[in-house]
Amino acid sequence: MAAEESNPNFTVQNSTVLICSSTGIVQRVIAICPVLQQQISAGMNLNQVLAVSGPETFEHIWEQIRTTQQTAELVCGLRNSGVHAPAGLLLRVLVSPLYSQQANSDVIVVFCRSERSTDEGATFRAVLQTAVDVIITIDAEGIINSVNPAVEGMFGYAPQELVGRNVSMMMPEPHAGEHNRYLETYLQTGVASIMGVGRRVMGLHRDGHQFPVHLSVSEFRLGEKRLFTGIIHNLSQLERMQQQLLQSERLAAIGQMVTGLAHESRNALQRAQACLDMLALDLEGQPDQLDLARRTTTALQDLHRLYEEVRGYAAPIHLEYRPVELPTIWRKEWEHLAAVRAERHVTLQDVAVDESIRCEVDVHRIEQVFRNILENAIHACGDEGTVAVSLKREERAGIPFVRLEFADDGCGLSLTVKERLFEPFFTTKQKGTGLGMAIVERIIDAHHGMISAQTNASGGTTIRIDLPQHPAARRGQRLPSGG
Repeated sequence: MAAEESNPNFTVQNSTVLICSSTGIVQRVIAICPVLQQQISAGMNLNQVLAVSGPETFEHIWEQIRTTQQTAELVCGLRNSGVHAPAGLLLRVLVSPLYSQQANSDVIVVFCRSERSTDEGATFRAVLQTAVDVIITIDAEGIINSVNPAVEGMFGYAPQELVGRNVSMMMPEPHAGEHNRYLETYLQTGVASIMGVGRRVMGLHRDGHQFPVHLSVSEFRLGEKRLFTGIIHNLSQLERMQQQLLQSERLAAIGQMVTGLAHESRNALQRAQACLDMLALDLEGQPDQLDLARRTTTALQDLHRLYEEVRGYAAPIHLEYRPVELPTIWRKEWEHLAAVRAERHVTLQDVAVDESIRCEVDVHRIEQVFRNILENAIHACGDEGTVAVSLKREERAGIPFVRLEFADDGCGLSLTVKERLFEPFFTTKQKGTGLGMAIVERIIDAHHGMISAQTNASGGTTIRIDLPQHPAARRGQRLPSGG
């Protein structure tokens, strides 16, 4: 490394691509060369890292390119050189606007290369090959001209499968139609409703599942040809972490409340029950009064059960895995729900069930899951209906998992109920805490699985559960989203 520092022909081997704010704050690192890995990271101010030749700062440069709407080029040095960044190294920097409509949040794309680099085409190709985000170019009709290899990991398509096809295939409706309309409006009017305005949209994976992405679009010209560059960043992990943080805060608040009420509430319930037991002894031979006492006892028991349900929801989930045949569990829970099915003609039907599958789960917790799902399905079917269950083995990202589906032909879910189905304390029933499906989601999440609800062909509801088959597959990772 010392020899490299003293070598006058030392060059930056790869380009660096950054998305920055108009004040030089690095918002995201798309690709970075080894020389700058120790110097630049998200959240840093480029003014503190790069020494711009002359009195300009990145604010001055931004004002210049916003006025001219053209890329600015300058030469920079590093303010703090070291082992990884030799003293005297000069960088060629290209700064391009993304035409944001928000003055305080405009972003720029910065390309940093060694001033001595000669093979710029190869360097730029290396950037595209190694970028984590998807970088895609389309023409004025939305036809894909090029896309980097990152698209395969994010969308499931090889780059060559997308070239020549319309970009709308990578987005579900209504996002696909909206994007085409925005592009058409921009070409006709020049109103940049999407140019440079980073926005959240849904991406459509090859296998059909949808996932959130952040899309930034900018325009460039190649001769007389108008082309557009899109940078697509997967938001799935970020939004999952945000949701988990929100859930953790909510659970902490519930746990704190329940802990504070625990002692006094239990004592009060026990005292009330003791008084009712004594009162019942004095009411022998008075059936009407005894009936009131029994109804009061039932109400106290309901209150105690609801209290325990809330306490259980807020408590940590500890799992004890063992291999089981899942059909055995849901059939047993169906029998336990005989009282709920009384006077109803609702049947359980196994459809495409692979009986050979064994899955390692916490049996007690999975019993809770199946009981809640089956009970909801029975209520949804009303007086008559069918609950169909399927089970199959699949694999995603090298992780073997099992997919279960519970499909009823009942009344189905409204859009509002579907969106809030797993929300704590949300219920459409007159009785209950609204924690049933929230607890189900927590249990599946603790197994590092996934659960979702959708409307099926009969108009009823299908609950889909994906569970990793073995605990070893869960270590340090979560089952990726899938269709």
